Amino acid sequence: MPSARTALTVLLTCAVSTLGCDASVEQPWDGSYVPLEERGDWVDTGPLSTCRVLEEGAAPCGSLESFDLTRCKRRSLEDLERRGTFRAELRSEPGDSDTEVRRGVRGGGFKLGSSGAPELVFGAPPVAGVWDSRTFLVSGRDGEAVYTFVGCNAVDTHVLTGCFSVCRDGRLEESATFRAERMVRFKGEGEISGGLRLLSESPVAQGPAVDVHVSGSHAYVISREQAGRPGGLTVFDVNDPSAPLTVGELSPPGADWRNVALVDDTLYAASANEGVAVVDVSRPSAPALLGHVPGGPLQVSGVSVSGNRLYATVASPEPGMLVFDISTPGTPRFLVRAMVEARESDRLYAGRGATTYEGRLYINHQHQGFKVADPSGMVLLGSYTYPYARSVASAVGTFAGRTVAFELGQGPGARLRVLDASIPSRIQKISEYGLRPVISPSNLQLRGTRLYLTYHHEGLRVLDVSNPTQPREVGYYNTFRETDPGRGDGPDEGAAGLHVPGDGYVYVVDTARGLLVLSEAR
Repeated sequence: MPSARTALTVLLTCAVSTLGCDASVEQPWDGSYVPLEERGDWVDTGPLSTCRVLEEGAAPCGSLESFDLTRCKRRSLEDLERRGTFRAELRSEPGDSDTEVRRGVRGGGFKLGSSGAPELVFGAPPVAGVWDSRTFLVSGRDGEAVYTFVGCNAVDTHVLTGCFSVCRDGRLEESATFRAERMVRFKGEGEISGGLRLLSESPVAQGPAVDVHVSGSHAYVISREQAGRPGGLTVFDVNDPSAPLTVGELSPPGADWRNVALVDDTLYAASANEGVAVVDVSRPSAPALLGHVPGGPLQVSGVSVSGNRLYATVASPEPGMLVFDISTPGTPRFLVRAMVEARESDRLYAGRGATTYEGRLYINHQHQGFKVADPSGMVLLGSYTYPYARSVASAVGTFAGRTVAFELGQGPGARLRVLDASIPSRIQKISEYGLRPVISPSNLQLRGTRLYLTYHHEGLRVLDVSNPTQPREVGYYNTFRETDPGRGDGPDEGAAGLHVPGDGYVYVVDTARGLLVLSEAR
């Protein structure tokens, strides 16, 4: 499958490239390209299935009778493999009121046990299932909300379409059609390729591992809170990458942490509840919480460091970016709440913080896309927006004298975009890379001409980007396994954070498996 995807990428790029595509001779990129059309992460092609959800009152909400399946080919469901984890794209029917639903598309999922019975439905415990060879219905309850998927047609043994409803207190709240795909590996793919080699796997007890930073002989792994697991920090001694040792842990109350940055012996963690956690790791075996900045209940989605500046991305209660002076790392000093202008639409907020490169600040601005600013005055220099954007992460480098930004989206249809950002006021898309539309990328790091991507259920992907107009997959490691203890059905399962520090190893965290250390391809 990788070769087929690569061939498709090359063919599409060659159709618009000024360079030509002689696969037998790899010519250095000279900076030439033709800008690619931008259609956004999602294009409305109509309903995803031929069924429909009946109007409220026609039958008990969420029951099999509440769905019109008369136009379905239910016999096709006989061939569906009814086990494992399925991720779905949900396409709403017009008129629904939820913010995401109004935008037309969102994700969902369910997990089936080996017997075919539901284990999770939309992240909730199952409450119903209807099973015969030509019927597929699963429901889960979260409080007063009941989420129901009903099958209409099986496209093949791993893919089905159907209808979805959300009922609250017995009343229809949302309806959609869906296309769901079981999270099995691509045809022809094994566990690992491209010279990568798994050296070790270390569980993380604090909660699902979502980010990692390596400094010296220690790996600092951040976890989010989930189902009674507190979240927080796990410190590993990775002096021997084939046998990491857990040497320290920290789980203060409310340690629902999302990502990490490190300066000397001070660690900064983005907290879902309390702003930025500041942690002293001068003794890795005894990490100590110094406090939170700026104080108060804040949901921070990302932190990043450049020089003596700490950038913290606030998601709520009011989106924005906070900038701190960390000349004294253990005592960040608040400088400014970053805004481009006073208009609500111009507030700078991001997915996992901001990336600085050669005096510019590159910001992932969620629904408003990708932005470039002057960090000295937080002045907007340019932006790249696209329909249904959820821009969350980026990496920037120089290729053939051009400033090239690699930008990741999140959500159904999200992918990697490669942008020429040399002139911030005129950013152009020069290529893109994506896998299954029901899965989105997670994080990335650029090392020379290699781009390392964590891609949730798709694991780790390694791209050769020496010619940014033709990103070429040269390796992968499939971290996701349906049978791993603690696997959920959510969009963030699988490979989440990574760090490639240049010591010959790739450090990846998987939400269920913990810290994975791989040797880099030589």
